[in-house]
Amino acid sequence: KRKNHFENNEPSKISKAEINEIKELVNQVENEEFDELNPSTLKKLVLSFEKKYLKNQQLRDKYQNEPEKFMESEIDLHEEIKKLQIMATSPDLYKLFVSLGSVVSLGSLVIHDNTDISISVIDLFNELIEAEDEEQDPEMSILNAFIKNNIMETLVDNLSRLDAVNNDEERQAIHNTFSIFESMLELGGSKSAPILSSKSQIFKYLLNYISPQSNTPIPIKLYSSELLALIFLNDENSRSIFTKKYNGIEKLLILLSQFIKKQPESLQETEFVENIFSSICSLLLNNNDNKESFLKSEGIQLMLIFIKKKTQQRGSALKVLDYALTESKESNETFVKELGLKTLFSSFMKKIKSKHSKKVYNESEDQEHIVTIFYSLLRNLDPTSDYYSRLMVKFIENDFEKIDKLLELHFKYFKKVQLADKNLKKQKNINDEDDDDDDDDEILLKRLDAGLFTLQYIDLILALLSNENKEIRNKIKGSQDLEVEIKSILNEYVETINKESESKFIKTLIDSI
Repeated sequence: KRKNHFENNEPSKISKAEINEIKELVNQVENEEFDELNPSTLKKLVLSFEKKYLKNQQLRDKYQNEPEKFMESEIDLHEEIKKLQIMATSPDLYKLFVSLGSVVSLGSLVIHDNTDISISVIDLFNELIEAEDEEQDPEMSILNAFIKNNIMETLVDNLSRLDAVNNDEERQAIHNTFSIFESMLELGGSKSAPILSSKSQIFKYLLNYISPQSNTPIPIKLYSSELLALIFLNDENSRSIFTKKYNGIEKLLILLSQFIKKQPESLQETEFVENIFSSICSLLLNNNDNKESFLKSEGIQLMLIFIKKKTQQRGSALKVLDYALTESKESNETFVKELGLKTLFSSFMKKIKSKHSKKVYNESEDQEHIVTIFYSLLRNLDPTSDYYSRLMVKFIENDFEKIDKLLELHFKYFKKVQLADKNLKKQKNINDEDDDDDDDDEILLKRLDAGLFTLQYIDLILALLSNENKEIRNKIKGSQDLEVEIKSILNEYVETINKESESKFIKTLIDSI
């Protein structure tokens, strides 16, 4: 027997007087045609639905083993649910609809024994939540009604009986269920995501759908991967639940490993794989336990294979390593142990050409992740350790060619940011508008697009290395403009740092240049 989240709201709790009143009102309007939806006609629709709902429940209870005696009521109920879809054209009436309480009745039908009834309710719920906007009264919104009446948990439970592989209608119901979750996450992610992650088994079903062993069609796999990313984005705690309760990181890494030898066969599958990489990045963000799980599951080794083999996922693997190494001494040491320095510096120095016609590597994104990994290594490895010594050897070998490359990239990105600043200044003079927060945000975004973030980390690395090696320091001091440029970039960067210890460190670094 499936769990019923509505067991405290059974229709039998309605008094006989209320049932008789509903019947009397509905009988008056049962055959009436509605030209338009307004408060009056909405009430009539809801009353008509409730009558058919009650009748079906009563007949099912009375004739449990004689389906022919309640089948007609089932057809009538199905038709009434279809009629309610007109509500999606009038979101302004949602407040009234919620106040009438039929969300409870409809919610109980999600687990109705007749899957046709269940599927029609899921379709209705999807249309209603899709049409809701953020301006709706929060207390009387469809979103709040769904949360208050455990609709999300019920929809998750219902996934257990839906066939994603062999039944087209049920597969569409799964898609519509995911669409409901997506709409709820977008409308109220801070409320919806914790319910999905901690009060339901959504991760169990999503992992089953995306499993390499499943025959799930790629559209459902893709939607599953998108939902994972959305939940992680909206609920930090969900990232821990996914790993601790479901061993999620290891399962995602196993899934990705199949794409070392075999490349995605379609655009949808490519997007699916990219979503899995993005989810791993979210799981690693500011979560030391997840980083530990990533290490135990040999995530660093897998990412290095993706890079060495020049797969389509090379850039995504670099991004994952960027997240894995940030503020993690153990991850940085493991990276060096697994000969990651050779792979990383090789990627840094070579201009990689794709051997895959469907993918062109994004050079600027790759450079961004590579330089942030450099910075993580320099900041997290013990300066007295063998790991750090091996890192420094890589920077100074072959007549400082890596330093020359860093200087080349500094000039490249400095010019791009300078050009962006000039264009922004011209635009500001033309528009002659006062500054506001929106303008500041837009300016920052355009400067970041020009490569400001990468430039800041290149200059951090150069400043750090100049303290470690006299010849590197002389290269920077040898050009007055270069020294001034690095200091100006780092002075600007330090103003954006909220962490006091890091801010203090960088200020000391600037003074030492």
